[in-house]
Amino acid sequence: MQVVRSVNGFLQTLSASRLKHSVESPRLVTGFPAIDALAPSGGFATRAVHEMLSETGTPSLVLPLLVARAAARSGWIVWCDLDRQFYPPGAAAMGLPLERLVILRPANEREQLWAATECLRSAGVAACVVAQSRLTFVQARRLQLAAERGGGVGLLLRPPDAVSRPYAAATRWIVRPAAGERTVQRWLVELIHGHGGRMGQSVLLEVCRETHHVRATEAVAHRAGPTEKAAVSA
Repeated sequence: MQVVRSVNGFLQTLSASRLKHSVESPRLVTGFPAIDALAPSGGFATRAVHEMLSETGTPSLVLPLLVARAAARSGWIVWCDLDRQFYPPGAAAMGLPLERLVILRPANEREQLWAATECLRSAGVAACVVAQSRLTFVQARRLQLAAERGGGVGLLLRPPDAVSRPYAAATRWIVRPAAGERTVQRWLVELIHGHGGRMGQSVLLEVCRETHHVRATEAVAHRAGPTEKAAVSA
């Protein structure tokens, strides 16, 4: 794991190491069929940006962690940590390899957006995770073009009210908190944009607070029988 404050220095390190991720696969799969089935073509497209909307106070990082974990098999993961709240041990407990993780700590949102764009342009970056509250269509488009050039994925974390704001992303997801238990956290994950995906359908994500075990099941409106739920464990 590296913690960097200079994106130029990080990109120079990438250039020296010549680590380039594979772009042969057109999509990433989380390994949880209930989630992957919602996405177009059964996964998260590479060379693209994917937006994930959740509460800014306590955003759910489970979905971006699952996608980043899949991307880490083929390159660096850059996590922009503007608020200094990212917890590497928790990410590692969910399977994100710290040896492929770079934590980027910019000074402000403007610097963060520039840094994320530059990282996505690099062929050594398989995924870049960035929480950005303010974003214009032009800025969103630049992120998308950078991902197309670099070949990785951008995971853009935004607040729920961004649903009505301009965007330029291959998919958009909304993550809402669900009733949990003392040892289990739950969220409802819904695809709200993605041509060819199962828009309007939800998946229930559960994470055990003690073991960090993740479970994903289809969320249905009626009480489902045992054969109607398909659960997969990490």
